[in-house]
Amino acid sequence: MDFAVNQRRSYDGNLCTIRYVGKVEGTSGDWLGVEWDNPTRGKHSGEHNGVRYFTCRKKEATPGSFVRPSRPADKPRGFLEALREKYASEFVEQQGSGGFGAADPLHDPIKFSSKVVEEVGFDKIRKKLAELQELKIVLLDGLRVAGVQAEDGVQKSETEGLGREGACREIEETCPKIAQLDISRCLVSQWRDVKDICARLEKLRVLKLNGNRFGAVEEGLRFEGIAELHLNETLLSWEELSTLSYQFPALTSLSVSMNQVNEVSTPISETITTLILEHNEIDSLFSVRKLAALPKLERLSLRGNCIENISRPGTAEDPIQFSPSLEFVDLSYNKINSWSFINVLPLVFPGLQSLRISGNPLYNQPVASTEITNMPDKPMTVDEAYMLTLARLSSIQILNYGNITPQDRNNGELYYLSLIGKELSAFPEDAEKGILAKHPRYGELCERHGEPIVRRAEEKSGRAVNPRSVAARLVKLVFRLSSQEETIKTKEVPRSFDTYQVKALVSRLFGLTPLEFRLTWETDELDPVSKENREEEEWDSEDKEMGIGNAAGDETRFVKREVELVDSTRDIGFWLQDLDEARIRVDLLG
Repeated sequence: MDFAVNQRRSYDGNLCTIRYVGKVEGTSGDWLGVEWDNPTRGKHSGEHNGVRYFTCRKKEATPGSFVRPSRPADKPRGFLEALREKYASEFVEQQGSGGFGAADPLHDPIKFSSKVVEEVGFDKIRKKLAELQELKIVLLDGLRVAGVQAEDGVQKSETEGLGREGACREIEETCPKIAQLDISRCLVSQWRDVKDICARLEKLRVLKLNGNRFGAVEEGLRFEGIAELHLNETLLSWEELSTLSYQFPALTSLSVSMNQVNEVSTPISETITTLILEHNEIDSLFSVRKLAALPKLERLSLRGNCIENISRPGTAEDPIQFSPSLEFVDLSYNKINSWSFINVLPLVFPGLQSLRISGNPLYNQPVASTEITNMPDKPMTVDEAYMLTLARLSSIQILNYGNITPQDRNNGELYYLSLIGKELSAFPEDAEKGILAKHPRYGELCERHGEPIVRRAEEKSGRAVNPRSVAARLVKLVFRLSSQEETIKTKEVPRSFDTYQVKALVSRLFGLTPLEFRLTWETDELDPVSKENREEEEWDSEDKEMGIGNAAGDETRFVKREVELVDSTRDIGFWLQDLDEARIRVDLLG
């Protein structure tokens, strides 16, 4: 057998691509340098003893190996052979047994009392072949399809070419109604082989070629009628993907995930309305700026990339603005860690109505710093993440596949305004301009809901308190016994007291032992909570039909946050920063 670079092979079910044919220094005989689809299967990257023999497309360290040409490979299949093996196995078995002879017992009907009960020979095979003609969805992924014929992918003689033409006609006659075809993870490697199959399927609209490895894109090929194309994990460069998009004149949906793409460097066909670029290596929205020229783009998925910024850090770049036709954007599971990114999204995507953005490090941060909230730092809750995101985006109607109700928006905007008010209160007046610059919707929200109450540190008391005085080092604690609402006792204690000392004080005030109760600080902070007790590990859902992705829902309300003062040697001043008074509930245990 002849071997060629870019030819596909399968050994013991492991797919690979030939990248080199020839000698290897220090050894005898010829070798095939192959790149395995599964990079953990290999031993190197195409280099041996300091000499590079081939280059792998995968960026992993060990996708390559050398194998002998004599090593037995798995048998490739032609398109119809794979089709019949999966969907008409009786036909394949009968062909393998030598055909249908007159003495073939399968051709004889089964009789009882001279009556035919079941005929299992030709009629059953004819029924299966008739079913092939009705097939609309065909899945041949992983069945080692090499092309129209099993020998495709290697150079053919003129005689073989005549046989190929007959095989093409047979495809048209055998399965003329196929509308969706999947020949992913197979042995096909040349675009003309794909073209010859598709050209005989006039009703074909969806083509999936995921996980294959193709040679150079061939000029002059046209794939008529195909509207949806999947090329995930094919390791094609963006330039190759761009060229291919113009060879599919009816193309509206293109999926090119897991292709190591780090930049959209050239335009693609303007017919595309849906583009899926998931799990690539894109690090900023500026890297996909050429997609802004697509006038019909409606859905863009950039899930699972490395996006952290709108533009590249340290560069002065023109603003990016996508077509108003783009309504759905998926930015989930990237590296977004700043609210400033969220604030700019309406400018970048002026038509944005549906956004998915969960799974980013931004949502592992506190809603604000301790000096603003007077609370220990902890990651924001599911509801806080949902509220603070929708409050910054006035036009979106769906967040993480959950419909945003008027009540959701009202609650979110009020909560967001309250946090801005706390931030303004925590800093002097001359810092106000810089703070409001971080909240571009502040003026709009104030017009809608009214301005938040701002009480800066110097305004909280009628007279200034010397920070070195005893008064500045004391905090008033109002204790309330939960079992007796009217039992309230007040004490001023040093901020340096720890929880143990406070509990000792409570023990004396109420005649309790320290192990009988726990202390809960009733704050003035409002938390959005849902009536339903939802799990907080996930705040979105891909199930659009179930409607479970609405993190807030119609039953959302606000409750005051409570913080348990756990037994600790930490000063209570850490919990009660900048507070002159705090309400502490004494809860009896057991």
